[in-house]
Formats: sequence, C-alpha cells, structure tokens
Amino acid sequence: MNAKMIVVLAAFLWCAFTTSAQVRTEETRVTVDSLKGDTTYTKSVTISESEDITPRNSMIVINPLKFFLFYNITYIHKFSPAMAGGVGFQVPTLSGLDGFGVSAELRLHPSGKSLRGFYVAPNFSYNHLTSGDVESSPSSVGVLVGWQWFPGDEFAMGLGLGVDYYVGSVSDKSHDFSSYDGTAPLVRFDIGYAW
Repeated sequence: MNAKMIVVLAAFLWCAFTTSAQVRTEETRVTVDSLKGDTTYTKSVTISESEDITPRNSMIVINPLKFFLFYNITYIHKFSPAMAGGVGFQVPTLSGLDGFGVSAELRLHPSGKSLRGFYVAPNFSYNHLTSGDVESSPSSVGVLVGWQWFPGDEFAMGLGLGVDYYVGSVSDKSHDFSSYDGTAPLVRFDIGYAW
C-alpha cells in the first residue's frame, strides 16, 4: 500500500512541475510587390508559452468529497507571493450527529505564485461532536501537497493528497474507551470562487 501511495504522489508532483500551456502557430505569408510583380513566400513557426497572471488575493472553496460527513467552507487569503493562509468551518451531515469543526492551514507556494500551482500545506483541525450520550473532541495536525488552478477567471479548483494525525477523547456513560489516536489519509478536491 505504501508503494502505491509513493507512486501516486510522485506522479502528482511530476505533473505539477511539468505542466505549462504552450501554443504552436504555423503561418505562411504571401507578399506580392505591386511594382515588380515579385511574389515572396514566408513560412514561420512560433511556439509561445502562456501563463495566467490574473491577480487573485482571496478564495472561498468547498470540498464536495467531505459532504458525505461534513458540510464545509474554507476562506483562503494570500499573505505574500509565496504564502497564503486559510480558515474553515464544518458541521456534520449525518443524522443523529451534532457539533462543529474548525480548521486552519498555511499554504506554502515554492514557485512564488501564491494561490496558484503547487503548494505544501501544514494544517490543524478541531471538532466537537455529540451523538446522544457520547461526546468527542478530535483534533488533528497534518500536511498536504496540492495543486490549485483556475479554469475560469474566478472559478477555482484544487487537488491535494496528504496525511493527518488524529488525537482525541471520548466521554460516554458506558466508559468503553476514553482516548484514541492514529493517522488517516487526506484527499482534497476543492471548488470555489476566487477574486
């Protein structure tokens, strides 16, 4: 299982660093000198790279993959060309489960193009959940590697893979168990609005 995760992560990083938009234009020009009647044919091939430089300083995104467990929304703001930070809020979607959750992350963009492209994001989250007599407050710290892009001027999309370390406590009247900890994979697919 670990070998598959490393291969997927390596492929993801390779795609993140090798993708760019290129445009190839082939052109043939015909010029006729009206005084002499000479005809000149000129062929040229132009290859150019394009980059989205639309300034974006903030994003509001949701992770629809999380909707099976939590409704969620996250606000991310650009602090510098290489760093952005975000805070999020979530509530459970499962019936019989009440509570809330908050999260924070710091996105580090080694390319210096904050809110766009490859990023590494250390993160923290806290949840307080109740179901009948059972109450739990899991917290997590983790790291995520991701890619953020903008298929439209203000439409944001992002993908990320990572791992979280969870720790928490449970209080229930039967006292079956009182604490837990462990790691869990993190998969993120964000869609949202950027400005």
